[in-house]
Amino acid sequence: METMSCEIGGTTLTLTDREMSIIIPRSHLSKMHWGRLVRIVLQIVGSGLVWVLGPSTIAALPSTADKPAPRLRQMSIDALSYLLFVLLIPPNHRLRKLYQAIDWDKIDEMCAHVYENQKQGAPAYPPQVLFRVLVLMFYSGTPFESETLHQLKTDVAWRWFVGLSILCPVPNAGTLSYFRKRLGVELFEAILVKLIEWCNEAGLVGHLESYYDMTGVEASATQVTPYQRAVILAKAISVYLDKEAGGVGVISQAQMAAIALEVLQEQHPSLKKVKSGQIVASQDKLAQKIEQSEPNWWQRVSQKVQELGQQLSGVPQTTVEQVREVAQQLVPSLPQAFGNPDAAVGHTRTDGTLCGYRSGFLVDAKCRIITAVIFVALNVAEAPTLLNALDKHYEIFQCYPKRLGLDSAFDRDEVHQGTEQRHIESVATARSRPGPKGVFHADAFIWNEQGQLICPSGAVMEQVGGPYKDSTDRYRSSVKCAQCLLFEQCLTAKQQLKENPHRELKTNTAAHKRAQQNRARSRSDEGWGLRLRRFAAEGLFGHLNRYHNGDKAPYRNGQMDHIAQLMVAFTSNLEQLAAHA
Repeated sequence: METMSCEIGGTTLTLTDREMSIIIPRSHLSKMHWGRLVRIVLQIVGSGLVWVLGPSTIAALPSTADKPAPRLRQMSIDALSYLLFVLLIPPNHRLRKLYQAIDWDKIDEMCAHVYENQKQGAPAYPPQVLFRVLVLMFYSGTPFESETLHQLKTDVAWRWFVGLSILCPVPNAGTLSYFRKRLGVELFEAILVKLIEWCNEAGLVGHLESYYDMTGVEASATQVTPYQRAVILAKAISVYLDKEAGGVGVISQAQMAAIALEVLQEQHPSLKKVKSGQIVASQDKLAQKIEQSEPNWWQRVSQKVQELGQQLSGVPQTTVEQVREVAQQLVPSLPQAFGNPDAAVGHTRTDGTLCGYRSGFLVDAKCRIITAVIFVALNVAEAPTLLNALDKHYEIFQCYPKRLGLDSAFDRDEVHQGTEQRHIESVATARSRPGPKGVFHADAFIWNEQGQLICPSGAVMEQVGGPYKDSTDRYRSSVKCAQCLLFEQCLTAKQQLKENPHRELKTNTAAHKRAQQNRARSRSDEGWGLRLRRFAAEGLFGHLNRYHNGDKAPYRNGQMDHIAQLMVAFTSNLEQLAAHA
């Protein structure tokens, strides 16, 4: 190849078969800019700008006696990239602070055991490089990996943070996808735990007070309508009868549709207006869709159909009652969302009905460090997840927080009992619970210091029954209620008509006392303070949702979306660690 040379804007570019050179004349720059450029070059020659090489200076992984180290790509920064990074990334750039906050080589060490390219296969990207790409995605609030990689191509600071030179191609979306699957939820969670430990060593975890809250995470999926669920259930019944029960027999398509509607109407009252003929008419379109490309959700339904067929293989004759029972057992396997088979439809306190998951963060009060992440389907109850979060916290620190602030969603006995067993002083905002048919709720009856249950008017309630199988006891007023000023507020209209009316109360005594203790703590001065501080901490959850996509699930299954929430927590903790460094 002959030497090629051209002049662009006063700069000479020369290209040969071995090298490319760029000549910038001094006259092209102002005196101030030329002086700055000279100082930078002198610092480069004297290795005074070692921070530039940071992300690309990746230590080789050590080998063990059982397994040699995986082969990783050699990452290096060329002189052109070096110069551009120095010129364009200021000393106080936020990504420089993020990079300097932790030892990224530790991520390579933790991930080495999942690689199998020690002897053959292409050298892999160092795990920390791909992990830093994900950090950029969640730190910047970029919604998708494809958009993150697109920005990585053009953003100089992003390239430096990842460790890619200007001339180096960026990883593709498939590489990132395979990386997430290779590591899995368990390893991503282990990396988060390592960061939490670093935060603790830096003194950012106080161990005195924590807050827990859950937020709805919207899935990248389309909610399955009740009508579609009925069509799918009718199709599943047909497959069961045809393949597992030896033929449809005397049960017609219309009967199958009627059974599907009957079973689902309890969950979806809107189906009461649907006719079985409509369901039958929609079967052909569903069958064509399944034949063209069997979706993942149908594979799950088919697997459940096969399991039920094996369980009922000894039944001599298929009856309508048996088919109805099969249909009821198939309901949990029906999809709730197209595009994400693990997403579920449920209710949130702010968004109403949502299709997705619940994500829970346990946050230490001192510097808002997230110490545990819980990720469940949206139709899972919130309260029990708190105890799982507390136990995850204990696994890291071998202790529980001393105080715990909660909102009214966690004013449940299982929470009061669980925190009591763990010796945690919890304060949950007391829920407002209406009594039966408008009369006083059980919360209006309190226990005095002598262990007696007192009614709203101050009379003692006597135990007249229990304990029953459901662990409840029955109490009755010890005085005549007809002459009480609270008579109409305490007894229902039916009870008031009795010859000798008495207010009765059936309650779990231990749970009732725990609820009363929580109300007392919640209304005390200390409780008010804790509740106010917990409310102020809501700003963290808003910050995560607004800037780090904490309320969005970018992937297409539960495990990957769980990883996304772990990355949200990692990014938040890294942000706090960098700010306090």
